[in-house]
Amino acid sequence: MSRNHLLVCLLASAVLVTGCATSRSEVKLGDSGTATYAVTKSKVVLIGSVTDERVFEQDPNEPGTPSLGGEGATLASADTKARAIGRKRGGFGKALGDVLLENGQTVAGVVRENLTNALKQAGYRTTSNAAEAGPDPVIIDVRIKQFWAWLQPGFWAITLHTDIATNLEISGKATPATVEVHAQDSRQVVTDSAWIEIVDQALKDYRQQAAAKSAVLPQ
Repeated sequence: MSRNHLLVCLLASAVLVTGCATSRSEVKLGDSGTATYAVTKSKVVLIGSVTDERVFEQDPNEPGTPSLGGEGATLASADTKARAIGRKRGGFGKALGDVLLENGQTVAGVVRENLTNALKQAGYRTTSNAAEAGPDPVIIDVRIKQFWAWLQPGFWAITLHTDIATNLEISGKATPATVEVHAQDSRQVVTDSAWIEIVDQALKDYRQQAAAKSAVLPQ
C-alpha cells in the first residue's frame, strides 16, 4: 500500500468515528420490557438503595474508565455524573464529547428498572416501597461498580463496548452477589443510536444474568 493510500485510509477512519464526536449527546435507552410474568415465588423482594459508586477520572489512560469532557470530571456536577454513560473518541483515540442519558434517566434508575424486571422474570414480586413489601421481604441493596460504554477505533471498523458490574447485597447473605457483563459490537460508523444499541445489549445480558443469580434468594 502506498504512503498516500495509507494516509487516505487513516483519514477516512478518523471521519467515520468523529462525526459529531466533539459535542455532548443525550440519549434515551430502550424500555427494559413490559412483559407480564407469573409470580411463582412466595417471597417478596424489596429493592432498597441503588448507589452509583463509579469513579470518574480526569484524562484516564484507558477508554473504559469513566471520564468527562467539557468541564472535566473534577468540576462536573453530580447530575452530569449520574447520567453519564460513555465518552466519544476521535479516529486516533482522542477523548472528545460525552454520552449522557436524557433528563429523567439516571444510571441508578436504569439499573433499578432492569434488576426489577429480571427478578420479575425469575418469578418474584418486587417493590421499591418498604410499605408494600410485607412483614418479611428479601431486601437487596445495589452498588453500581461499573456502567460505561466506550469505543475502540480500528483500521477497518470501530468496536463499541459496554461494561456493567453491580454488587447485590442480599439480606441474610454474608457475601454480595456480583452481576457483571460485557457487550461489544463492531461498526463502520458510530452514531447516537449505536451507543443506545450497545448499552441496551449489555442491559439485556444483565437482566439474564441477574435472573439466573436470583437462584441464591430465598424462595
